[in-house]
Amino acid sequence: MMHRAGEHQDVQASLLGTDEDIEVRRTGDAAYQVLRQVRPLYQASGRAVEHALRGTDVTVPLRAVLELVLDRGAMTVPQLAREFGVTRQSVQVLVDTGAARGLVEFADNPQHRRSRLVTATEHGRRTFTEVHRRELVNLDRVTADLDAADLARCAHVLAVLTDRIRQLPDQNQELA
Repeated sequence: MMHRAGEHQDVQASLLGTDEDIEVRRTGDAAYQVLRQVRPLYQASGRAVEHALRGTDVTVPLRAVLELVLDRGAMTVPQLAREFGVTRQSVQVLVDTGAARGLVEFADNPQHRRSRLVTATEHGRRTFTEVHRRELVNLDRVTADLDAADLARCAHVLAVLTDRIRQLPDQNQELA
């Protein structure tokens, strides 16, 4: 969908304020302004996901596990924990709950005798597919006036920022 010339600036101004409100002197300042928007987006999207999960036996964290194993294939609990940046113990409780609800199951891991693989069950796959369908309907509605290419660029920038910020603790240790 194409936009009129000033429409992008109008949307940006309504979200972030005017250029006078936000003085950007270097890329770190600009990145900080992006990160300031991420937290409220994360919180609002979490509430929207909770709404889409109504009537299912899936929680927001369990939904994240389902999405990851459906996207990437079977993973161990330690691999899931590293991906989410949380403790192995918290993921173990989560996948045990998912297994009790018939959403995930454990498979033998040929590479490690004690660390089993977590996979989605057919029930988990169907449940995730339906929940994700609801989410996409809502996202289509709220983004109908946005340019898909802008959203794709935004996703790319956020992925790069996420990767680089995850590396900061390691880089800071190297400097010490």
